[in-house]
Amino acid sequence: MFARSILLCVVISLQTCFILSFNSCQSKTCQGCIQDPSVCVWCAANEYNGTRCISRNNVSKNWCPTGLEDPGHVVEAPENQEFNSSSDHVIQIKPQKYKLKVRAGKIQNITFSFQPAQDYPVDLYFLFDASKTMSSVQTAIATQSEKIYFAMKNMTSNVHLGLGTFIDKRVLPMVQYRSFNTSYSFRHHLKLSDDFKSFRELVSHLPLGQNRDIQEGGFDALAQVMACKDIIGWRNESRKIILFLTDGPYHAAGDGKSAGLFQPYDGRCYTENNSYTKEQVMDYPSVGIIDQLVRERDIIVMFFIEKEFELLYSELSKVISGSKLSIYNKNKVDSMENSPIVEKLKNIYEKVSTKIKLKVNVRSGQKKNIEILFNPDCTQDTAGAECDVEMGKELQINGTVKVTEYINNNVLIDVAVEGISEKLTLDIDVINSCGCEAHVEEKSDFCHGERRFCGECSCSSRRYGKNCICVKSEANSFNDTSTCTAKGDKNICSGRGSCTCGTCSCAERYEGQFCEWNMDSCPRGSNQMLCSGHGTCKFGKCNCNDEWSGDACDCYNLDTDCKGDDGKTCNNLGHCVCGVCKCDPPAQWDARTHQDKTCKVLPCDDCHKLQCRKLEKCAKCQRNNGDCFMCSDRIKAEVLEIMPEEYLNSNETWNQCDNVQTEVGCYTKFVYRYNDDDYTVELVVTHEKDCGKTYFMFGGIFLLTLLLVGAGTLTAWKLLVDARDRREFLRFQQQHALDSSKPRLNDLYESPSTRINNPTYRKRSVNFN
Repeated sequence: MFARSILLCVVISLQTCFILSFNSCQSKTCQGCIQDPSVCVWCAANEYNGTRCISRNNVSKNWCPTGLEDPGHVVEAPENQEFNSSSDHVIQIKPQKYKLKVRAGKIQNITFSFQPAQDYPVDLYFLFDASKTMSSVQTAIATQSEKIYFAMKNMTSNVHLGLGTFIDKRVLPMVQYRSFNTSYSFRHHLKLSDDFKSFRELVSHLPLGQNRDIQEGGFDALAQVMACKDIIGWRNESRKIILFLTDGPYHAAGDGKSAGLFQPYDGRCYTENNSYTKEQVMDYPSVGIIDQLVRERDIIVMFFIEKEFELLYSELSKVISGSKLSIYNKNKVDSMENSPIVEKLKNIYEKVSTKIKLKVNVRSGQKKNIEILFNPDCTQDTAGAECDVEMGKELQINGTVKVTEYINNNVLIDVAVEGISEKLTLDIDVINSCGCEAHVEEKSDFCHGERRFCGECSCSSRRYGKNCICVKSEANSFNDTSTCTAKGDKNICSGRGSCTCGTCSCAERYEGQFCEWNMDSCPRGSNQMLCSGHGTCKFGKCNCNDEWSGDACDCYNLDTDCKGDDGKTCNNLGHCVCGVCKCDPPAQWDARTHQDKTCKVLPCDDCHKLQCRKLEKCAKCQRNNGDCFMCSDRIKAEVLEIMPEEYLNSNETWNQCDNVQTEVGCYTKFVYRYNDDDYTVELVVTHEKDCGKTYFMFGGIFLLTLLLVGAGTLTAWKLLVDARDRREFLRFQQQHALDSSKPRLNDLYESPSTRINNPTYRKRSVNFN
């Protein structure tokens, strides 16, 4: 079952894809058809009368034997110079430019190669945090400067070194007032050159300063180093590296507002006399500006950071293109003479020089409409060995370019290698016209005297519509389908017809100004027939025949079936709705609950007792001549002194209610009968009452009570006497038991024998009698 479900889903998906591909090529002009990213073709033959624009995948052999418009791609390489390692004109990418004419939605293959040049120039600029806390690092770098220089020389003979320093903006609260002369945003000390001795001398004698807060103003300096190409001395053809050394976090855009600096930095060079001139005017650069400058100048920024701020700069390095991160420990800075800087620089240079990373920049702002892929894919840091390069060896890279949506303007794409300024430029022109547009038939009869090309008519301002059949007037406009489009709907004629000269021509079974109504959309009755078979469907509503009404014409208007034999409609106890009585419930005084279809109240054999209870209050009130508000106006009451026998002995019409209590011990009776002709009840009440049986009942109760009281009194006396005798007997028994419990001696009795003990005699004494 599961396998069948999977198969069904696959089939449905394939069908959906087929339908989408089939319906995608819907353009009515050759130009629009060719611009469709679904890759469509156009039949320009005049004699062809079918659908002119279809998907290329659906083209059959006999579909359009002549006049098929399917422009192909054109690929040219106008700049394709050979590889060159000479210092005056290095070429490492071949070709340097492609010019492409492509169709939207169609893939175009390209191929280019990269070969690293021998001794490719390296520009290494040291950007140093000149805070006093960096003194130990300054000493270590000065000591290692010779190692750094010759380590780079061993990898490439063409190395230039430069030097700049920073602390922070010379404004409050970034610095204290007394530190104004020892703080600055950026100073350029050494232009990029191969003068190693000057570099070492400057590093050794750098003046150190201080700022107030923990953050440093390195972003100001970093931006100026990248923006001021001529001042810094960056060469056009070189691998550009900035070594950014600091032991603190950084200030970024927004931090300058605390000093009243609200003007954002714009990415330009403002360095004069080797100092940044806008440090007291502009805010700090944003991370986005720094990344933009890195991308535009093809510069590699290496952050050499104290370990405490590793996490902060790690996140920064992720968003600055091509940047690297290296960590040092301030507590072990003395050991830097054995030198992490030299090794890290060597590792970074070897990494960027032996493995390429491609960067793609769509210059025309159409990145979302461009798909470009490479094989091998060298756009990620995780690229494998297939992106490794060796000196003098060529690496070939295959690419595919696809324009996903039609673009009106040319698209320029730069494919660059990270760290160098060379790039491959793709100049893409999206094909937007057909060859048949050059062959125009003037005053075509088929087009009612208008122009015809690519098999279709091109109407002038006087005409519009299919084959230019419609003449423009005040009532309709040229090619204006707004009169055929409903408000809030994008489809012409609701997608159920065609717009001809400003009016909808609806498909079968549809009607309305915009073909918005389906002739089968009206409600159906319980018989499942449209309008119950008693009317016609017009504009979504039923037009009912005479004698019928309702949304579905299912309500019969005549009251024939609602009348009884007496001709009354619903017996005047309801309303006739659609030929059926809707009855009012029986009155509160009526114990009967069932009604027939004409609302006549039906007899009830078991309702007599309940009816007596319902009429009792009214009967008693009438007997007492009171204001009987509880009596309905449909109760016709009559009060008599004596109830006639004919009322009491009538088994058919009158119903007798007995034992109606009027006062304590007295009862009366009343009779009633229904009058169904006018839905009333006749009530006859008498003044006579029956109190006799109450007297006998009271006498019997008194006698019985007297007997019960006498018997109770005798019984109580007997019980009390028995209880007293029982208590006396128990008292006697207890006294007797106490007196006879053990023998007692007579106090007057004397014993005839006497016993005398000799106190000096140790033997048993002898009794003398």
